[in-house]
Amino acid sequence: MESDEAVKTPIEEVEGGWIHQLVVYAARNPWEFCWYLLLCLSPMFFISAVLSWKLAKALEAQEKDKNRKDKKKANISKVKRGKAN
Repeated sequence: MESDEAVKTPIEEVEGGWIHQLVVYAARNPWEFCWYLLLCLSPMFFISAVLSWKLAKALEAQEKDKNRKDKKKANISKVKRGKAN
């Protein structure tokens, strides 16, 4: 990269950067900005809630399966001890 030209980020451009324009828009229309932000993020919140619910169900099923296997293993060892006597 040439040292003559520094890389400019959008925030450094005083007039035309997209981040600068977004900040100016948010300052001028705060309620509308919040509305659009929530409107854009609400599908992500919904997806997150559904995936969290699925994960909780999977963890419950895994725990039940583990408890069932442990109980079965304990019963098998109990029967083997009974046969040895």
